[in-house]
Amino acid sequence: MNSKRNKKEAEHQSAELKDKLQQATEAEEITKVDSSVTEETILEETNSELIQEAEKWKDIALRSQAEMENLRKRTQIDIEKANRYANISFAKDLLPVADYLAGAIDCAQKEIEKSKEAGTECDVFLINLLKGVEMTQKQLHTVFAKHQIQKMETIGLVFDPNLHKVIQEIEDDTKETGTIVQELQSGYTISGDRVLREAMVIVSK
Repeated sequence: MNSKRNKKEAEHQSAELKDKLQQATEAEEITKVDSSVTEETILEETNSELIQEAEKWKDIALRSQAEMENLRKRTQIDIEKANRYANISFAKDLLPVADYLAGAIDCAQKEIEKSKEAGTECDVFLINLLKGVEMTQKQLHTVFAKHQIQKMETIGLVFDPNLHKVIQEIEDDTKETGTIVQELQSGYTISGDRVLREAMVIVSK
């Protein structure tokens, strides 16, 4: 009897040990699965954070590149403007020279016309002088053109306070009020968009 009882107890204990071993094995497998899921979740979160960080720095880099390009363009425009208008002061100093040459040519031409009208022989010196002054004026106009200095056209145009300075008004019913009928001093622009000197004019009223 004792032997059978001992045998049953041993079998019972063995069964209990098997159950405990089975439970331990299952718990270990569950732990492994949980650990694997946790590691995968951590990797996914880390990967997502790294992608977001990379996108942020990519955006910063693109913005910086765009700002540098805009700065380069603005700097280039400023340099072009500086080069374009660097000779304004010198150009203004040359304008009286153009006035004197034009005045000398006008005066010489009038003297020559008077001689022709009077039927007298023109002074050869005066004729040669006129040719020399005209050549000088032509050369000056070539320099002006090279530096984009243009003489304004005024006669027949309507007065513009940005371009013209009215010295006198005269009665003229045949023309619209403010029409320029005479130019007393030529006006000049540089590069087509900046006034070097206003034209002094007489307008109709």
